[in-house]
Amino acid sequence: MSDTRTKILEVAENLVQKVGLNAMSYKDISEVIGIRKASIHHHFPKKENLVDGLLERCAVNYGNNYLRIVDGKGHAPEKLRKLAAVFEDGLSNNKLCLVGSISTNRNTLQDSSCHILQSAIENTVSIFTAVFEQGRQEESLTFTGTDKATAFAFLSLLVGSQTIARSHGGMQLFRQATEVFISGFEK
Repeated sequence: MSDTRTKILEVAENLVQKVGLNAMSYKDISEVIGIRKASIHHHFPKKENLVDGLLERCAVNYGNNYLRIVDGKGHAPEKLRKLAAVFEDGLSNNKLCLVGSISTNRNTLQDSSCHILQSAIENTVSIFTAVFEQGRQEESLTFTGTDKATAFAFLSLLVGSQTIARSHGGMQLFRQATEVFISGFEK
């Protein structure tokens, strides 16, 4: 990947996380990087191409980060707290989950972006599912329903709590919400 393309994606991700997808423009990106809008269009002819690039990059980067946590040592509750810490870190840096931010604009996305978004969510849920499977097997977590449904609920809690805590309650509210969820399942 070229340095310019990578820089465009980094700046676009930062802007989307701070101001939202529809508020971010090629003009904003060009001003931050110091390049012409035509250079951005060279790499991403349409905004939908940029959104696709952002989602693909996010799925790889965050997916790998989540996998390191899930595949690492420790009991399931500890891993859930580490996953929550990733979202807490984003909140502390005023950067909402990219998938969550883009999901709020689902109705304005092109079909290709919707498919990538859905795949990114499914991949994250799949990764998180492994923690709930581990928790059930080692008997460190107790819950009803499937591992996958519980993983989806956990991801939803993280994204939703991050979004609401940004507007109301901040870090303390986020920590309280995630801890209520995790300790509610912890044996």
